[in-house]
Amino acid sequence: MAQIRIRLDPWPAEYESSFQIEEFEQESGAKIDTAVEGIGWEPVEAGAFSKPEQIFFVDGVRRIEARVIVDDDSGQIIRGLFGSIAFGAVRVEQSVATFEELRVKRFLIFGNGISADAETLRIGNTDLVFEPGSVPENGPIAPLSGLQNLMRAEEAALAETLAKESACVFADGPLTYFSGVKQTSIGVIKRLVEPYLSEAHFKLVRLLRTGQRTPLFIITKGKYDRYSWYLRVGNPRLMDHDVAGVLRLEVRSGMGLAGAIELANVSAGCIPAFVGEWFRDPRSPQNLLPVGSLEQELRHRLGDALSIRRAIEMKLFSASES
Repeated sequence: MAQIRIRLDPWPAEYESSFQIEEFEQESGAKIDTAVEGIGWEPVEAGAFSKPEQIFFVDGVRRIEARVIVDDDSGQIIRGLFGSIAFGAVRVEQSVATFEELRVKRFLIFGNGISADAETLRIGNTDLVFEPGSVPENGPIAPLSGLQNLMRAEEAALAETLAKESACVFADGPLTYFSGVKQTSIGVIKRLVEPYLSEAHFKLVRLLRTGQRTPLFIITKGKYDRYSWYLRVGNPRLMDHDVAGVLRLEVRSGMGLAGAIELANVSAGCIPAFVGEWFRDPRSPQNLLPVGSLEQELRHRLGDALSIRRAIEMKLFSASES
């Protein structure tokens, strides 16, 4: 029997794995060109670069306050939810980090294309307004997907606004929701789902040292064409799998190859400085310090989940009596 080695996925069990790639020769519907940067397929050092005066990190969080079933006398099972999102940014300037543009929005989302009126909950001296929303699908996860899409759209709009005043905006997640094809924001993907590379090319990702990146490769996929690269921001521990500590980053292709290379080098030079400790954040090093702090503040601003849940139950109980 061949000897096997067991490696740890360092993210805790309550989170989905950071490494979800199933196979390397899968069809992703995208064309990949790994020679676009015009250099050999070898690790790229950050090199000399001009650090931006301002750096922004943009992220958001979501929370299901309560799931509901809608009765419209049709006999169908129509799912919905009361959900809250919060989003904002961290500005880093002259080694000082501050929260910027922190916002909270709440939604009542129904499946099957149904949209209802806004619902207002009274909690103490505060009114919480849940804006109406709908999704065309009616599967069990459809309302949650709708809430996720609303959060991503708000994050993208904020990042696009901030990019007008800063040369470097790191946005959590892929740039799918960004409208501008010349958008200069950098998408930071910490959970690897698609490899985009062949197994032979992906071997380089496993060998990267902290601060090294792969050469750029271009992902051609209709209106979402983008340049991408892998960057190691922290070395795995001996018992961890060899892709722990790796991020995938991307920029829209409309900004041009030269601009993409510049931002790739800036990311390799900047991001490792924002890596937290394993014992402080269970998703470190991929979940960067500014992002982890922002998530914590945003969750606080969502309010007390138990109080909101009780207010929803009281609202629905009162409606059922009438």
